[in-house]
Amino acid sequence: MTVVQLVVNGLLLGGVFALSALGFNIIYGVMRVVNLAHGDVVVIAAMVCALAFGALGLNPLVLLPVAVAGGFVLGAAIHRLLLRRLPAETASTEASSLTLTFGLSFFLAGGGLALFGGSFRSVPFLTGAFDVGGISIPQAKLLAFALALVLAAALAAFLRFTAAGCAIRATSQHLEGALACGVDIDRVRTLSYGLGTAVAAAAGALMSMIYNLNPQMGVQFTVNAFAVVVIGGLGSYAGCVLGALVLGLANAFTSYFVGASLAEAAPYVLFILVSLLMPSGLLGRRTA
Repeated sequence: MTVVQLVVNGLLLGGVFALSALGFNIIYGVMRVVNLAHGDVVVIAAMVCALAFGALGLNPLVLLPVAVAGGFVLGAAIHRLLLRRLPAETASTEASSLTLTFGLSFFLAGGGLALFGGSFRSVPFLTGAFDVGGISIPQAKLLAFALALVLAAALAAFLRFTAAGCAIRATSQHLEGALACGVDIDRVRTLSYGLGTAVAAAAGALMSMIYNLNPQMGVQFTVNAFAVVVIGGLGSYAGCVLGALVLGLANAFTSYFVGASLAEAAPYVLFILVSLLMPSGLLGRRTA
């Protein structure tokens, strides 16, 4: 029964990890930018939700669309004002983007400390649990999992069935081909960075219900997202979801059998193992 409980906990947590990592994957896939500020967006969104819940009584269901809209505006502004000014040469862009997003991570963490202080915050919403055959299912985790699935499905539908989504996929798969077809690459990159940041903010709103966070925890969520993408396979939407479920299960089992503090090492261990044994990830494209 304990194993079943841990599996349930891991899958519920993995669903939220998947949503966060999908935003990271979109930005990397289109722009080849490893966004080191990704986790800080997640944490800042969660802190804003916690503050709004405490001060105004607004629950995460109300704040979720606000977080998505605010994240998109923030991401689009970051690309238009900062990232699009980087060198056009691919190698130079990748190196410069790492430095820029690294500095942006510190800026967001410092701004969060100035605004919210160093205390831990969360949203005490739906604090009970359902009992199903002796298995306890926390209501907040179940709601976060369900909303994450809905948002992930909506994102998949957007990428699959809309013209903008097709342009994003084309740019991710073959930049020169997208240019030859008349795709406005600069506009697509702005849209992609805004979309990836919006997804990160949505994940933060959901995580505010299941985590106690402070503004300095962004690195942990950046590592989680990066590990999920590497485990699943760079550029693979399904792989990203699978990698998140694997990480969620690893987190749940190591927390129970080893301890919560050592469970934080799970993303690093999985990242190393997959990099050594399956460099292309579980569902990534293999190169000859």
